[in-house]
Amino acid sequence: ANDYRVLLRDLPAASDLTAALGAYGRIANPPHVLVPYVLGDRHPLVELGFRTEQIAVRLTALGLGSCFIGCLGREAQVRARFQLPPSARLAALLVFGRPSGATAARAVNRLVREITGATRKLPADRIFFDGDFSRPAAPPADLAPLIEAARHAPSAVDAQPWRFLWRGGILHLFVKRWNPRYGPGDGQSYRLHDGGVCMGNVALALEALGRRGSWNVYEGDDPDLPEHPESLMPLAHLEIDR
Repeated sequence: ANDYRVLLRDLPAASDLTAALGAYGRIANPPHVLVPYVLGDRHPLVELGFRTEQIAVRLTALGLGSCFIGCLGREAQVRARFQLPPSARLAALLVFGRPSGATAARAVNRLVREITGATRKLPADRIFFDGDFSRPAAPPADLAPLIEAARHAPSAVDAQPWRFLWRGGILHLFVKRWNPRYGPGDGQSYRLHDGGVCMGNVALALEALGRRGSWNVYEGDDPDLPEHPESLMPLAHLEIDR
């Protein structure tokens, strides 16, 4: 099993992790940063997304603003900066604090999000399929809140890699194997972290609805895996008490 850990660090006013590591969006002088990392090799990026997104949502419920700062491709730099174990896996830091009330800061944030497409969420019938991938559909009423939670999950450069297949009473989650928005190289691995983020949002939606369900990440060639396009990578499936 993996060991998920989080460091909490205060940031000096002049610290600019966004400039150092690269991210879109802006928090004016964030006072704190969470450094989530995983020790272990069982889907570490998925677990990082799944657990850290739930922390981010709970911070929002406390009235705190937060922003992911991606660090794939810069893991060695982050490990050195925060003195983490050599085997620590990272995907994104989470800076947080009281949201800035400055009109200029809000305007910059909105503009950057519009440029990157972060305000344009895919409609449900673009990410949900019923029975097989030839049948895009609106989700049934009891699944609609879960798919809506998935639609509004954050993702790196708003790539929204997730696709859902409802089949045999099980909700299967896939992510696009390649997405031009992520760019070349290590950036493509954000699909795993973002898939985990999406899973975290769905888990929180289940909790809010008082329903039970559990995610199971696919391990190798699963005999029960539904047929799917080569362009999609199976990630996990969710069994729900309906």
